[in-house]
Amino acid sequence: MKRIVDFAVIVAGVVCAMPASAQTAGAFMNNPAFRDPPPARCTSTLDIQRCAAHDLRSADAQMSARYASLRGQLRPAAQQKLLAEQRAWLKSRDRDCLARGQSGGSMASIAVAQCWIKVTRARTATLGARLPQASTATRLLPPAAFVGRWRGGEGTFLKISHQDSGFVIDNQWGLDADMHGKFIGKVTPAGLSFRRNGVTETLRPSKGNAINRSALAGKTDCLMVSHDEGYCRY
Repeated sequence: MKRIVDFAVIVAGVVCAMPASAQTAGAFMNNPAFRDPPPARCTSTLDIQRCAAHDLRSADAQMSARYASLRGQLRPAAQQKLLAEQRAWLKSRDRDCLARGQSGGSMASIAVAQCWIKVTRARTATLGARLPQASTATRLLPPAAFVGRWRGGEGTFLKISHQDSGFVIDNQWGLDADMHGKFIGKVTPAGLSFRRNGVTETLRPSKGNAINRSALAGKTDCLMVSHDEGYCRY
């Protein structure tokens, strides 16, 4: 809850600074100023903005993954119907949530921020509930899906080894000296989860084209944390 409130407070300045056409959840989480991985500590105003954008990207990535899973279970006609539904939902996320901030003031901006998070999570749950029962059953990926060396471009990388019942993750997720560490991971139904600087991250199988890194375009054997952080096997 604390991170949601921090997110909401910061959005007050961000939303007001944007032109009306850019006042969207997508514009906030894809703001070039916030595209780097989050800092080790969310202290300054800019750092809190970057952390907030990362949190929203993570929620949006989970929703997008659930949407892709459901779409893959459908026939072509149903896929087109779901696509139209999803596009309408994305528009309503911005329209309905921004309407809560029209009165202005700090409380209004808090309402907008909380709405962005709430409706994205609700959409994830709704899409998941519509998946066939067989695809929602708990199924853990084997260690081979994660063990190995993975490159993210621009000097970032993952080295994952299997140790006892868990995994050791050697991760360089940014160029700064404090953006490198070793972490213990555990396989869950969502993927390989680990705690990095107080935040639970999850590595899950992906394609390079789903990650906003030009070095990964066209790669097929990849792991992603969010649309802005991913690594492909080499």
